[in-house]
Amino acid sequence: MGYSAQYLANEEWMELHAAYVAHGSGPEFWQVYQELQQAAVARHGEARIHIVNELARAAEHMGAIHQAILV
Repeated sequence: MGYSAQYLANEEWMELHAAYVAHGSGPEFWQVYQELQQAAVARHGEARIHIVNELARAAEHMGAIHQAILV
């Protein structure tokens, strides 16, 4: 997908993308999104802002949201 593996592993990015393909921007997608975000923050808490911004950009790129609001 072209995203940084600094915070999420490739498998996690693929899981997020698969959730979007399967569910669009429905609740199931956002559940996966939140779970991946929480896992990344648990591993790299000091980079919380970078993590949430990177995931927001990914959601925007996938089409789940029109425009990401970054922290």
